[in-house]
Amino acid sequence: MTVHARIERAPSPRTTSSRRPADRGERLARTLVAHAARAGCAVRLTVAMVEPWCSATFSGSVIVLTLDAMPGPALTRWLAALPEADIPLGRDLIADIALETEPRGLRVLLCLDAANG
Repeated sequence: MTVHARIERAPSPRTTSSRRPADRGERLARTLVAHAARAGCAVRLTVAMVEPWCSATFSGSVIVLTLDAMPGPALTRWLAALPEADIPLGRDLIADIALETEPRGLRVLLCLDAANG
């Protein structure tokens, strides 16, 4: 069989889209907004940046979210508890989450498909 014949018989490329990095950021933002609501505070999180990240054992993204919320005791408690919170994201894992002061927001290290690793 010639190369051209193999190309003609090759399956067509995937037409379904895979998750894009921005989609991960939006999904993370929605999950954290819901988590904050359960803690009694209303927040708005906007995806500011999504960058690929990898180590020897995991791959994922560093996601920066801008935070917009009214100051108050509930927000203070939620932000203080956030680094240790167990927030389910399906097969993905929040490996690290930190509060940034300028601009006010969150920096999150999200490991993709960590349940498979």
